[in-house]
Amino acid sequence: MKKLSFLFLLICFFLVGCTQEKRPNDLLDEIKLKDRINVGIKTDSRPFGFLRNGEVTGFDADIAYEISKRIFNSDFKGHVKFIPLKPSERISALNTGKVDIVVATMSINESRKDIIDFSTPYFVAGQAIMVPRYSRISSISQLNEKPTAIVLGTTGEKTLRLLAPNAHAIGVPNYKEAFELLVQNRVVAILADDSLLYGLLLETRGYKILPARYTEEYYAVGIKKGDDTKNLRKMVNATIKSLEQSGKLNKIKNKWIPHFKMK
Repeated sequence: MKKLSFLFLLICFFLVGCTQEKRPNDLLDEIKLKDRINVGIKTDSRPFGFLRNGEVTGFDADIAYEISKRIFNSDFKGHVKFIPLKPSERISALNTGKVDIVVATMSINESRKDIIDFSTPYFVAGQAIMVPRYSRISSISQLNEKPTAIVLGTTGEKTLRLLAPNAHAIGVPNYKEAFELLVQNRVVAILADDSLLYGLLLETRGYKILPARYTEEYYAVGIKKGDDTKNLRKMVNATIKSLEQSGKLNKIKNKWIPHFKMK
């Protein structure tokens, strides 16, 4: 009996070992093996990532589908599994393996580049200020001593601290809550990427975006650092390059953001 038990354990050990050896050590191969790519996205950031009839859609969703098409050589949208993320969750979701890539209005900056890798940019935005239509605020310096909404985990707080150091920053987890504060007159302005502020304007009237742009924000796909992600990064970059060269990237921009002059 003991011999049989030992033999059973030995067989189990052998089978587990074989299974582990067959597991890919390259993330792109692993994605192909599971026949799905897990994409971190925002669902409160119209027109980039939002819910329509319960389905994730928007600019970023279209970019994710284009990446999936290139990986699987298929138009089947079922290859993509969207995982909603708050801005503050994007990096940890990559590094813990919760998602394979992040396509969520994520701008490139030096502090993030120390932690994760980025693709080449697919969009250029700029931070701007939204205020009520009849507000007397006309510049960021006028936000000093005033409550201003910023979204946690974004670059808005850094810009506010730099250009209006005495502003009272009110941090919220998403753009919907930031806009609610503005509607309730609990803040005098929102500082955020102009692309997302335009999305808010699509949903309501009575507000405006001031003309100044205080940064250039290069949106890119976030990818975990490591040797096992190099092939995936090459595939993502090849997708973006192909979209640019074919003119399809501009078509996606015109589809979702007709307000913008294409760059």
